[in-house]
Amino acid sequence: MKMNCQYSGEEFIPMRSNQKFANSYNRIKYHNEKLKEIREARSSVDNKLHKNYCILLALMKGKAQESFHKQFLIGKGYSFNVMTHYELYEKIKRHAVYDFLIIEDGYSICIIKY
Repeated sequence: MKMNCQYSGEEFIPMRSNQKFANSYNRIKYHNEKLKEIREARSSVDNKLHKNYCILLALMKGKAQESFHKQFLIGKGYSFNVMTHYELYEKIKRHAVYDFLIIEDGYSICIIKY
């Protein structure tokens, strides 16, 4: 029974019952293109998260907790509109960027590495 390749559309005779691609080249190209689409769609957020994390790593090197002025962090290029998750701290859900808690108190930002 002939099938059409999911990537190129060419006809082929499958060697296995679950084969969807005419060859391994087409299979790899298909999955690489799908992952590229996902990376491009996420890039605006992922780039900001990466930059935020690098800023926090540099500022918190050797420190468990430190406070900074919000404008100082903005000047470093920190984006307050992205985070990875919420973390419960002192019975309040706080913003977190990977393993850093971000606690805002007006213009003072407390960073805690956990």
